[in-house]
Amino acid sequence: MSTHRCSYCLKPIPTASGVMRHVSQAPACWRQWRKALEVPVNAKPVDNKTHGTAVDDTCDPEDWQYESDQDGLRNLHEGHFVQQHGARNEPLPFDLGEPQSKRARVEESVNDTPNRPSEGRFTKQFVRIAAKILGSGRTVFESMEAVEAANERSQWAPFRNEEEWELARFLMKNVGQTKMDEFLKLDIVRKSGVSFDNARSFLKYVDRLRTGPGWACEMIDVEGDIVAEDGTLRHEQLELWRRDPVECVRELMGNPAFRDVMSYVPERAYTDASGENRIYDEMWTGDWWWDVQTKLPDGAVVAPIILSSDKTTLSQFSGDKKAWLVYLTIGNISKDVRRQVSAHATVLIGYLPVSKLECFQKKNRSLAGYCLFHHSMSLLVCPLADAGRHGREMVCADGYIRRVHPILAAYIADFPEQCLVACNKESRCPRCLVQSNKRGDLEECASRSMADTYKTLQHMKKNKRSRKFDAEGLRAVFDPFWKELPFTDIFTCLTPDILHQLHKGVFHDHLVQWCVSIVGEKEIDARFQAMTQYPALRHFKKGISSVSQWTGTEHKEMQRVFVGLLAGAVEDRVLVVARSLLDFIYYAQLQQHTDTTLIAMEESLKSFHEHKHVLIELELREDFNVPKIHSMQHYISSIRALGSADGYNTEYPERLHIDYAKDGYHASNKRDYVEQMALWLQRQEAVHYKSAYLAWRKSRDGNGDFEMPPQVHYKVAKTPPRHQVSIDRIECDYGAVEFIPALERFLASRLGGYQMIQPFRFDRFNVYNYMYVETGPSIVTGHSRSFQKIRASPSFAARGHKSETPARFDTVFILGEDHPHTEIITLNSAYILISSSWHCDCTNYPSEGVQPAQVRVIFKLPEHLGSYPHPLAYVEWFTALHRRDPVSSLYVVSRSTRNHRRNVSVISIDRIVRPCHLQARCGKEISKDWASANVLEKATSFYVNSYIDLDTFLALE
Repeated sequence: MSTHRCSYCLKPIPTASGVMRHVSQAPACWRQWRKALEVPVNAKPVDNKTHGTAVDDTCDPEDWQYESDQDGLRNLHEGHFVQQHGARNEPLPFDLGEPQSKRARVEESVNDTPNRPSEGRFTKQFVRIAAKILGSGRTVFESMEAVEAANERSQWAPFRNEEEWELARFLMKNVGQTKMDEFLKLDIVRKSGVSFDNARSFLKYVDRLRTGPGWACEMIDVEGDIVAEDGTLRHEQLELWRRDPVECVRELMGNPAFRDVMSYVPERAYTDASGENRIYDEMWTGDWWWDVQTKLPDGAVVAPIILSSDKTTLSQFSGDKKAWLVYLTIGNISKDVRRQVSAHATVLIGYLPVSKLECFQKKNRSLAGYCLFHHSMSLLVCPLADAGRHGREMVCADGYIRRVHPILAAYIADFPEQCLVACNKESRCPRCLVQSNKRGDLEECASRSMADTYKTLQHMKKNKRSRKFDAEGLRAVFDPFWKELPFTDIFTCLTPDILHQLHKGVFHDHLVQWCVSIVGEKEIDARFQAMTQYPALRHFKKGISSVSQWTGTEHKEMQRVFVGLLAGAVEDRVLVVARSLLDFIYYAQLQQHTDTTLIAMEESLKSFHEHKHVLIELELREDFNVPKIHSMQHYISSIRALGSADGYNTEYPERLHIDYAKDGYHASNKRDYVEQMALWLQRQEAVHYKSAYLAWRKSRDGNGDFEMPPQVHYKVAKTPPRHQVSIDRIECDYGAVEFIPALERFLASRLGGYQMIQPFRFDRFNVYNYMYVETGPSIVTGHSRSFQKIRASPSFAARGHKSETPARFDTVFILGEDHPHTEIITLNSAYILISSSWHCDCTNYPSEGVQPAQVRVIFKLPEHLGSYPHPLAYVEWFTALHRRDPVSSLYVVSRSTRNHRRNVSVISIDRIVRPCHLQARCGKEISKDWASANVLEKATSFYVNSYIDLDTFLALE
């Protein structure tokens, strides 16, 4: 086994050249590389007969050479270069087999790239030759540069200079044509000497820019079944606007902007060197790509096509204008980049015709709509059939030519559209042959087969009757668009839909409604109203019964507190049902899966089915023949085949509707709007291409010099906002009644044998209202590096039109004293000794290494008491994480006491790991005097909420 990744941050990178480029451009990795050069390393040179070459450690990463660079195209038949990590007797100084620290200290650097798990990432490469290099060619940007050089034009052409180009980019992005005319006619603009004086002349300049594949309109003649007055059948002419999907794939494969996030070969990744715990994240780590690669000739490259289609409303408030959009992207590009709208890694390839089909009788319009969709899609994807079977030579993002086979791998759609694609009724599963009255059972059913389904459809077409046709719940679509697509199984292409199936369907439409029926709407609202505060957690001040419009955001916010909220209000079996479903939903959202997490996910589903009958006993349901509940059975197999489900979420296409449909429609005159939308989109893409090209030139021509910005584990204001706060005010406003004794204990423990000045009641302290603590990054949960706010502020009285602001004293996880951690205070000295070492990953902190506490005061140590490198915090402790509730599986804590008083301490704020959410434990009914502002003071015991975010969920499960 081998792995190709950065040796410093463990970021997986598909190509070896990408590894070198990453090291040269990532400041933290570059520093570690330079540091490693200072240490003599005894290493054997690499044999030139292999695919690597000996590396001269005295050159910069950009100067590292490969055999391909030195010898042209010789010995390039393997095509896929990787950084090889062989077994060593002694780890090299720059080997991250065990990171020095899983959290950056104040003086350390932190890379924004999410870290791989500490066990490492070991990959098994495809055994046969794949991604064979056939030659070299110019990428899209290199071709643009060559044209400029041949015509002796500047990089800003057709615009005069950089300033004019920036103006053009701003106008295209932000200003409509009418306002554009008004702006360009202003005297100050005319006097500036811009090359264009109205919208029409400006758009002529834009039309000279390079753009993507062109649009074509194809007319579809639909013959209905209603007889017209002249005795003929009614007809309807519809427009299909489409692009060549193969050319769109060519554009994506050859875009240099994706060079370092592009993969050409499948791999199998593991968390361990023995290959026992498989990793599933990117599409190239799934089974589908590996299996298809074995069916293609040696040297081929698979371009996994990911299609998504969705119908959206264009008009606002009135009208019924709609558009049906089809998007395309490829699985070769990392899913993190595919999901970024600004990356333009997803291309719009078609506007499907939208019609009420009034030329058909009402009873036949549904089936006619099915047939129209498949006919339109067959015209749209027709070029993929031959290209997928025989391949096309394409210049890839790294400048090499390979034979690429674009093959449909995934289709993203909501449930009705999945049934439309699969040609089955909405009362049946689009992936398997489960009977409609058996969907509530956890039983394995035979998967649908493309060959068998098409055979059944043709048999029905000839004989007009078929038992199998009825048994499988098919619709009479005799020419499905997928019948000619090679190496494709359309039914396994249908991916999980977390938004509609889990968040909206299983959780909101079913679980929430069941629980409201059991507990009562009034009690549920009261529990949401009294929910403890947490940074960035939505507080439903009026409960949930008053929410009129639900979105995925509201669903996710409710999920964060739902298990702890139900505890005590429902019987144990109902709570197990709720916990099992929430566990499944949380596991489904992980951005990196392993065999371990998939087993846990499967156990959650089994637990739900084992306990679901309590809902029948309570007469909440008669059965569980619900399509969205049944769909959960297909999540694990889909993840194993295509990678983690976050790469196929329907939320992303819905976000694209704004850029590719709604904005274009609003820029049109609302007549023949689809044609205008296509032209508008083409111009927007032209501006994007130019921007990406200029960014590419700038990054290539740059000297690579950079300064590493200082990065810390926490952040506080440069100057504490509250100056010279007295002890009396700290005790009264902040509730820190043991402030002086706690500070004395802290000073005594840190000063050792030094003589110290004792704090006394006349001392004054500078106090902060809040701090930020760094969390992330995590490749598993997708949590990027960020800072979460932790508040310690008293209440503020009402002033003017502003109402009273309640006090906010947040709860946190604090690193335990048993971890190696020493800080020495130097009295009135500029010299500060910091010696800190712990291993506490912000995404996998050990429950035995942290303890919850409430932060009361964040303050700076006065100079006369000594010099300390970090601000301090006065905290009130809760008990350690030793006891779990057996039903909810949440940790149970209470206030820690000492001599019948709250156990308090003064700590250094660099021991704060992250925020912690505590939920008050209560019985069948919540106490009427509990409110969000006082529940931490009134409740006696609490649940540690592991569902507050994915990081905490994984750490505490």
